[in-house]
This record gives sequence, C-alpha cells and structure tokens, in this order.
Amino acid sequence: MKINLFTLILCFISITSFAQSTMSVEKEYWSGFAIYQNGNKISIKKAKEIAKNNLEVVKKLSSAKTNRTIGTIIGYPGSFAFGYTLGTSLNKNVKSNWTIGGIGAGMMITGMILQGRGNKQLKEAVSEYNTSITKSTTSLFNPEFFVCSSENGIGLSMRF
Repeated sequence: MKINLFTLILCFISITSFAQSTMSVEKEYWSGFAIYQNGNKISIKKAKEIAKNNLEVVKKLSSAKTNRTIGTIIGYPGSFAFGYTLGTSLNKNVKSNWTIGGIGAGMMITGMILQGRGNKQLKEAVSEYNTSITKSTTSLFNPEFFVCSSENGIGLSMRF
C-alpha cells in the first residue's frame, strides 16, 4: 500500500513538473505593461525564447516590441517639444513657436497610438501562448480520480 501511494505521488510530481507555466501581462506604474511568468518579470526576448515553438506568438511579440520601441522614440521627443512650447507660451516675454508645438503634439499622439498598438499585440501574443499550452497539456493527459472500496478497504483509483 505504501509503495502504491509513493508511486502515485511520484506520478503526480512528474506530471506537474513537465507542465509549462502560463504568462501574464500586468500594468506597471512607470514602465507600462510587462510580461510575468511564475511571478517573475521577463523580457520580450525571454518570452520569445519560451514560445519559440509557436511562430505566430513569436511574430506578434516581435511586432509588439517594434511598435513599442518606435512609439517611445517618436512620443518622448514630441512630448518634450509640445510641453516646452506650452511652457514658453506661459511666459509673456518670450514668443512661442506653435509650429514646433503642433508637430510635437502630432508626434506625441502618434507615439501613444503606436505604444497602445504594441501593448495590444503583447496581450494578444500572451493570450495566444496561454491557450496553446493549455490545449497541448490538457489534451494529452486527462486522468479521472475516483474513491473506491473493495474487500481490502477504501482506495483511490485513477482512470485515463
């Protein structure tokens, strides 16, 4: 009986150790959205290494990183130009150049749109990865557990 229980526990441990863990996308205060796995923050590069077998997820992660990077490169200088022009317009001694402020506002809005698109692609890629691993892990092994009794006593049976 002890050997059977030990074998059953060993079987459960081996099944759970081979299962892949899911990823999640969480909002951080300063850095925007980030990918987490098992409570640890991982980079997009690490997420691509984890999902290397699913080419669609890797493609979406690459596109998300590109959109977020370009959005940052365009958005921050545009925000600075708009904010600087707005700040100088408050000073009555300096004449503001609203052409630069308008271009800056356009760059800022474009950067926000690109970053938003990148964050959406990041969420879609993580969601697609999670559905792909739950499909592959649940379809391979679906045991059913029953409490049964016999002339020897009460026991646990597993059917798969």
